[in-house]
Amino acid sequence: MLGLAQGCFDYTIPYMKERMQFGKRIFGFQGLQHQVAHVATQLEAARLLTYDTARLLEAGKPFIKEASMAKYYASEVASLTTSKCIEWMGGVGYTKDYPVEKYFRDAKIGTIYEGTSNIQLNTIAKHIGAEYCCPRERGLSPWLLVENSKLSCLVGEVNLHSIEAFCLSP
Repeated sequence: MLGLAQGCFDYTIPYMKERMQFGKRIFGFQGLQHQVAHVATQLEAARLLTYDTARLLEAGKPFIKEASMAKYYASEVASLTTSKCIEWMGGVGYTKDYPVEKYFRDAKIGTIYEGTSNIQLNTIAKHIGAEYCCPRERGLSPWLLVENSKLSCLVGEVNLHSIEAFCLSP
């Protein structure tokens, strides 16, 4: 999905830099520049999530939550990017004379196949829930005493240095 979104973006920006409206190139309008900057930032964030997942995989560390985050976010960014690109190109963005309309159609499938966006969100939430201690659910005190500057938790030990007690209650 990231490649699809980037391809659509890369096709549309040169078009925006050439297309004239009201005697000015449309890329020169500040409102459109802000939209372009917003989409470019989201594309880079999706890329970094993908790279982080690959880094974890190569290091032999758990990566399922991060993979779900990358897949979910890249799919959502692809939908937004292709929609914006069609808007930026105007009426010709919908025609088959330009590839942007195909990018738009193809982006929709990204939220459906290989796990819908809702399934990705379920996976992410499940992993986040497992990462945090829930002492009340286990019948334990909300106060966890720290010994030797370490807090023991379901996800391992966290070094707290000089903290003597940690309260998990609201």
